[in-house]
Amino acid sequence: MRALLCPCLALGLFGAACAKPSPTGVAIDRKVREPSGLVESAAHPGVYWTHGDSGNGNWLFAIDADGQLLARYRVSNAENIDWEDISRDESGNLWLGDIGNNSSERRDLAVLRIPEPAPAGEPGEVGKVLVDRELSFRYPDQQSYGRTHGDFDAESLLWWADTLWVLSKDRLDHATRLYRFPSLDASEDELVLELVDDFDLGPYLDEEPSEFAGRTTAADLAPDGAHWALLSYDAVYVFATPAPDSAASLLDELVNRVALDPSYVGQIEALAWDARGLLMCNEDRAVFRVEDPLTATRVPASSDAAPAQ
Repeated sequence: MRALLCPCLALGLFGAACAKPSPTGVAIDRKVREPSGLVESAAHPGVYWTHGDSGNGNWLFAIDADGQLLARYRVSNAENIDWEDISRDESGNLWLGDIGNNSSERRDLAVLRIPEPAPAGEPGEVGKVLVDRELSFRYPDQQSYGRTHGDFDAESLLWWADTLWVLSKDRLDHATRLYRFPSLDASEDELVLELVDDFDLGPYLDEEPSEFAGRTTAADLAPDGAHWALLSYDAVYVFATPAPDSAASLLDELVNRVALDPSYVGQIEALAWDARGLLMCNEDRAVFRVEDPLTATRVPASSDAAPAQ
């Protein structure tokens, strides 16, 4: 999501945009501004890759589960137009989703592949990484551009079944659309995604939902591949993953919904699924944990929730 105004003067979705103390006592290092994506490293367990939102530079950060900065890298051959999520494949690559499209006007949507670096050196040092593949794409159902012609924003990127998937963030209703990359061939000038399915979050919202309820902001696959999670401003939706060769959709089997209290979690933007469960953070860098995504019911678990460790 793009910044609204000067951080100390504007109001964000859920309050002042200035950084606030973390309600859990755990926060990501201040060098990471408005974290928008999060994924655990495949090669280095316990290391998480994150990046800032639009307007926060072309930086890639390695952090630990407590938010401590381990390394930072400048992505020297790419611009952060609106990086919204990050995923990884099984071949040691990170995929950055330059998929933010608030006004549905962008004609330069892309995902960027970066070979995962090995975090090294001092946290204050600056390394450099390069995008080695850029996939430009468009949506098959977008025939006109501009918000009056539809809603084609997205903040959720997922790697599954040997390809990338994008889930839309819809401001016009409470649905999300699931798109699939038909190939990862960078020789094509522009890939046309496949519209696979959609999911209506409306029936799962509170009786009097907030204005921003049901807007999706991140996705990640469980380490065992059996489930995946879709984050929204007011809940985490946990789905079972079908067999890759089946006709079933990623959105067919909802197994749990974890309610999030926006007054507690704030503007929640990023999610990673690791061996301990879900690790999430908001735009103010506060870190939250859901230890058992398959059975948890709400965050915070109680009105006097203890700080997360």
